[in-house]
Amino acid sequence: MNRYLMTPGPVPVSTEVSRSQAKPLIGHRGGEFSSMFLSIEDKLARLLKSGGRTVLFPASGTGALEALAANFTGPDVKVLSVSCGVFGDRFREITALYGADIVNVDAALGEGVTPEMVAEAVERNPDCGVLFLTQNETSTGVLNPIDRIIAAIPKEKRPLILVDGVSSVGAMPCFPEEWGIDGLATASQKGLLTPPGLGLVWLSERGWKTVKERKCQSYYFDLERQRKVLDKDAPENPYTPPVSLYYALDEALDEILIDGWFDLRRRAARSLAAGIESLGFSLLVKDKNFRSPGVTAFSLPSGDIPAVSKALKAFGVEPAGGQADLKGKIIRMSHYHDVRWPEISLALGSLYAALGSNRAGCGDFMKEAFEAWEGE
Repeated sequence: MNRYLMTPGPVPVSTEVSRSQAKPLIGHRGGEFSSMFLSIEDKLARLLKSGGRTVLFPASGTGALEALAANFTGPDVKVLSVSCGVFGDRFREITALYGADIVNVDAALGEGVTPEMVAEAVERNPDCGVLFLTQNETSTGVLNPIDRIIAAIPKEKRPLILVDGVSSVGAMPCFPEEWGIDGLATASQKGLLTPPGLGLVWLSERGWKTVKERKCQSYYFDLERQRKVLDKDAPENPYTPPVSLYYALDEALDEILIDGWFDLRRRAARSLAAGIESLGFSLLVKDKNFRSPGVTAFSLPSGDIPAVSKALKAFGVEPAGGQADLKGKIIRMSHYHDVRWPEISLALGSLYAALGSNRAGCGDFMKEAFEAWEGE
């Protein structure tokens, strides 16, 4: 039986990306590796619309978040941590380990963070030197409007702005230089359509200046140490990199950097959401303006979500469940990869089959989904 992976990380990768990892290994201290490194950096610059350098760590997204925490926080730093789910909470939990003074600002599960909420929190806490934001909250399917949030904070009052882009970069616009982000963390296994194992960090000029002035609390995640080898004529990594994953990322970026990629992700999300609602499920994120182009979360008001999940897996469709307070209460389906109408049909048809005795309340879900696929 074929298995269809619909978890929000790892996500399915293309045949070309998979094959790229079978290339012969090369030394990571030579010109061939440096050329590939520069190719990846150029493609990331195009994706992020930035000329800044990007650090690549052998790590998960959590490692990239820890790199930001280790370089920018400590007992002498007050942090404003804004969260709307599990991964926003994780960012602050990592920071707590470094002794930072943390002020928490929380949105309810399934709700987004508004510019007004953050601007008011910054106004109330003028001594906060760092602001933590999450662009895409994977645990709930919430997309926060990072660009508008930052724009709502007067420039002269802005702390250093560090953003968790682990589940956003590659699947939706994220332009750190244009928006005013100082530190961005992301990873390979979600929107970048690459197997797990690479954590990425981008810094603004202000971010790099701050890193140089502070003592990092980690050897491995020391960004200043990384910058020294990035600035060589032949850039490299200070530690042994997973060369095969670099091959994969280089290939995957070519697949992402096509015209209309972000529109396709929004289209898939819109279509899947319409079909899911017509089937009788309830979307966790009620406000369409906060719905993620990468992952959709939903519940079944009058049904057994664990039973639906079990039935889906029996059909070969593997979604993700809820986390923390939402465990056993929601299903999450991702659409990070090249999901189009055939994949939408597969997901919705499988959900219909998995509903069992709850099918009676289903509307014309394929019609609703197709109309959403075709138009706004």
